[in-house]
Parts: sequence; C-alpha cells; structure tokens
Amino acid sequence: EKKKSFFLRWKKWILRGLYGSIGFIVLVVTCDQVVMPLYVKHGKDVVLPSVIGKPFPEAQKFLKDQGFHAILDREAYNSDYPQDEVTFQNPFPESIVKKGRRVYLTISKGEKRVSVPKLVGGSERDAGLKLQRLSLKVGKKNYEFSTYYPRGVVMSQSVSPGDTLQVGQSVDFTVSLGEIPEHFIVPQLVGKSLKEATYILLHDGLKVGRVSREANDNLLPDTVIRQSFPAGTEVEMGQSIDLVVSEFQAEEKDTAAQNN
Repeated sequence: EKKKSFFLRWKKWILRGLYGSIGFIVLVVTCDQVVMPLYVKHGKDVVLPSVIGKPFPEAQKFLKDQGFHAILDREAYNSDYPQDEVTFQNPFPESIVKKGRRVYLTISKGEKRVSVPKLVGGSERDAGLKLQRLSLKVGKKNYEFSTYYPRGVVMSQSVSPGDTLQVGQSVDFTVSLGEIPEHFIVPQLVGKSLKEATYILLHDGLKVGRVSREANDNLLPDTVIRQSFPAGTEVEMGQSIDLVVSEFQAEEKDTAAQNN
C-alpha cells in the first residue's frame, strides 16, 4: 500500500510538471508569435512627415491618419503664414520617431496688428517716436500753413487714431508751419546735405526745384554746392529753389563700379 501511494504521488508530480512545461511553452510561443510582433509593429521607427504650412485642422487629420497625435502647443504672430496655419512642429519634420507619439504644433495668429496712436496736436518729433514704439513707420510728411495749429505741431494724419495697421506699415501726417508769414526769405542752403536742404525749404514754405549734380571730390556726395536764389532773397510762397549737389568724380565712380 505504501509503495502504491508513493507511486501515485510521484505520478501526480510528473503530470503537474508536464502540464506546467506545456503551458510555459504555449505562453512563450504566444508571446513570440502574437504579442511581440504587435508590440514591435506599434513602436516601429518611421519618418515624421511635415505639416508646416497646413491649416491646423488639416494637419491634425493628416497626422492622425499617419498614426500620430497632433497637439496644439501655442499660437504666435507670424507675417510669413496666414492665420491658423502651422508654422512649427516638434519633433522637426523628417525626424525618425515611433508611431503613436505626440507632435506639438505652433500655429500662426497672422500678422500682428497695432492700434494707431493719436498724432494730431503733438510735435513732429513725438509723432515719429510714437510710431516707432509701435513698430510703425513714418510715411510721407507734409508741411502746411495753419492759423490754428502752432508751428511744428501735427495737424492731420492719414490713418485715424484707433484704427489698426499691420506692423511695419506707414502713417503719413501733416505738420503745421504756423501762420503764413508776410515775407518768404530764401535760406542758406550751400554746405547742407540735400536731405537737410529739402527739410529746411519745406519748413519755410518753399519747395525743392530741379536737382542737378556736379563732380566734386572735396565734398561728401549730395552736398549743396549752389542754389538758384541767393540766401536772403525774398520770394513768393511755394517758390521752387533749384539746387546743384556734389557727386563722386568719374574716376572714383568707375573704381567703385569695378569693386562691386
């Protein structure tokens, strides 16, 4: 009886071991043939496509179809891309990544627009500073006589205060020359730069007429050499003053052209 009982117990242990071995083999085969291929396929390295320049909804759908998750990271002003288009992605396009990973996208808010400040009533200098602070440009400056606005005060502007412009756009304005004087006297312009001479004439209610050039290697280019009316001459309002300005000697211009 004892031998029979011992044999039965031993048989049970053998069967248990056999069944356990078979189960372990089945588990290993299952993992090797089913689970692991799915895992490897899921984490396969792929090239991340570019969605830069695509509208966000389109980029989101495209990435989803490719097995990625598009995440809106942030919005930023951008003058190169219309509003809602993707301007940046992380990871970068053409990166080697795993399928299923998140792709963080930055989209454009379009070009930044700013509110135009009030220039009327302030000085010409203040008008320029106000525009500069908002990344706007000073456009064409006109000068007119006025019985209301003192000399040097802005009396009108091309864009109304509160209207919006894109960064980098220009605003024209008109500056008062004060009341019309009884006499218009030609100022001294010889030795001034053409830019400075133009500014002086406009501020005195006069105009720049014909500008001709004359070779002179002793002066900087665009320096006034002669003026059609001598300084101190009384003229009519709006009189045009012709100017002769300096330029490089012909030899120097040829050398400069060769160097370029």
